[in-house]
Amino acid sequence: MKKHFTVLLLAVLILSALFSFAACNDDPADKTPAELPMLSASGEDIVDADGNTVALRGTNFGGWLVQEGWMCPTAQTDTLSTNMTLYSRFGRERAEALIAAYEESWITEADFANVKALGLNVVRVPFTYMNVYGYLSDKGELLHPSEFTLREDPFKRLDFALEMCKKYELYLILDLHGAVGSQNGSDHSGDTSRTNLYADTELGEAYRAKTAELWGLVAEHFAGESNVAGYDLLNEPTRASRETQWDYYDVLYDAVRAKDPDHMIFIESTWETQDLPSPESYGWENVVYEYHHYNWTDSNQSNSSFYSFKQLLDSLTPHGVPVLIGEFNAWGDAGRSVGDREQTDLEANAGVLEFYNGEGWHWTTWTYKVVVTLGNSNWGLFNAAILQNDVTKIYPDMDSYEDILAAWSAVGTAEHFSLYEDFADIVSAAAAAPFAQGEPAGGYSII
Repeated sequence: MKKHFTVLLLAVLILSALFSFAACNDDPADKTPAELPMLSASGEDIVDADGNTVALRGTNFGGWLVQEGWMCPTAQTDTLSTNMTLYSRFGRERAEALIAAYEESWITEADFANVKALGLNVVRVPFTYMNVYGYLSDKGELLHPSEFTLREDPFKRLDFALEMCKKYELYLILDLHGAVGSQNGSDHSGDTSRTNLYADTELGEAYRAKTAELWGLVAEHFAGESNVAGYDLLNEPTRASRETQWDYYDVLYDAVRAKDPDHMIFIESTWETQDLPSPESYGWENVVYEYHHYNWTDSNQSNSSFYSFKQLLDSLTPHGVPVLIGEFNAWGDAGRSVGDREQTDLEANAGVLEFYNGEGWHWTTWTYKVVVTLGNSNWGLFNAAILQNDVTKIYPDMDSYEDILAAWSAVGTAEHFSLYEDFADIVSAAAAAPFAQGEPAGGYSII
C-alpha cells in the first residue's frame, strides 16, 4: 500500500502543479479553483444540483484547531487551559505565535492531497469559538462573552481548509467542536472547566447568545461556497435534556438560516436516533442527522449486538433525512468475552464500514492523524509515536518557549507520521465501494 499510496500522492501533486502552470497561461478569469456542486438533503439522500446522489466518505482533521491531550503532542487538560498558560507565561503575541506554529504544522496542503489520494471526498474540520474570537486578556484570563472581540482574521484556518478543498475537489464540513461555555465539559470541546453552555444564569444566556452569534458569522462568511457540504452545529452536546437541546438547536438553526438558506445543517444526536426530534416538528429543512459510534471494548457488548441495535433504532425512529456517522472507531471482539472472539480491530472496522455503506449512511473516520505511545493505532490513518521519537510531547506549564516552538513546528504529517497501511487500505476500499447496496461485499459483515 505504501508504494501505491506514494504514487497516487505524487500523481495528485504533479497534476495540481500542471493545472497551476496551465492557469498561468490562461485568461485571469480562468484562475478560480474548481468548485464542487452545492449539496442538499433530499429525503434520505444527499444530492447535488442535478439531483445525483452523492456519498460523503471521509475523515476528521481532529487535533488541528482544538487539541486533545490523548492524541496530540501536548500534555494538557484542555485547549483553553493550555492557551491561558501560554498567555500568562509568554504574553499574547508570543503565545499566539506558538499556537500558529502548531496549527500551520499539524495540517498543511499535503494533508488535503493525502485525503484525496486515499479516495475520500470530504473532510470534517472541528473548530471552537477560540479560533474565531479573542477570548483572553493579555494576562491569560478568560473574558466574559460580552468582552470577546473578533480576531483580525477570524476565519483564517477555515478559509485555508476551504481553499484546499477546492484545489483537491473535496467537500468540507464545518464542525463546532467547542461552543462558548462548552456543550459537554469534555476535553474535546476545548474546555473542561465548570462553565456550562446551558446554565440557567446570566452567564449561560451570554454563552448561548455568543454561540448563536458565532454561527451567524460563519454562515454569512461561507454562504454560497459550494465546496462546503454544511454546518455541524454542536459536537456531542450532553449537558441538557432532549427538549432543551432541541430548542437550542432551533436557535442555532435560525441563526444559520438568517444568513445562509442553502447549505445543509448537520444536527447531532447524543447518542441515539430517539434523541433527535422529527425535523418537521421544528420546521427544519435541508438537514442531516448525525451520530457517533464507539463500541468501547470495556462495555463488553459484541459488535454484532451493538450495530444490530443501531440498525433497529434507525428503523424504529425513521426521521426521513440523510444520516452521517460523523465519528467512529471499532475494536474487534477479540478484546471481549462475547461475540466473535477471533475478530481483529481491522476486521471490525472493515465490517462497520461495509455496514454503513449498506445502510446508505455517510461517514467520516475519527481521525486523520494521532500521536500514540508506540506503534500503530486505528484511531488514525497516520500515526506518530512518542517512544519512537517521531514527535515530542510538550508541557505548556514547564517547557521553554523555544522548546515548545520547536516541538509544535515539527508535527507535519510527511516528516513525522507514518501511514497505517492496513487500516488505510480498508478505508480506501470502503470509500470506493457501492453506496446503499444492502449486502456486504468484502466478507466482514458486522451483523
